Amino acid sequence: MLLWIENWLSGRKQKVTLNGQCSSWKDVLSGVPQGSVLGPILFLIYINEIDVTVACKVLKFADDTKIYRVVNSQEDIESLRNDLKNLVKWSVDWQMLFNTDMQDYTHWT
Repeated sequence: MLLWIENWLSGRKQKVTLNGQCSSWKDVLSGVPQGSVLGPILFLIYINEIDVTVACKVLKFADDTKIYRVVNSQEDIESLRNDLKNLVKWSVDWQMLFNTDMQDYTHWT
């Protein structure tokens, strides 16, 4: 099964067309084919153990991850801070960095 998945992900190329002009073909080095059924399943398997790194509650949907907890004390603040540090470490270790650019969250205002 692993060989099948490796073959499915290997040797892919893509090019971009803009205003009738095409780029040259480039190797695709990451990700899965868009619209594939296996893509979301493999993603969930990949991030499955992210919950183990935190004490907070974790909500995952597609490629969105949220942690939350009630904060009533300095200890709660430190626990949340520690969870955030653990998540950053996980994201670096697993090479899946979080997007922390608040400009992407204009719908919050």
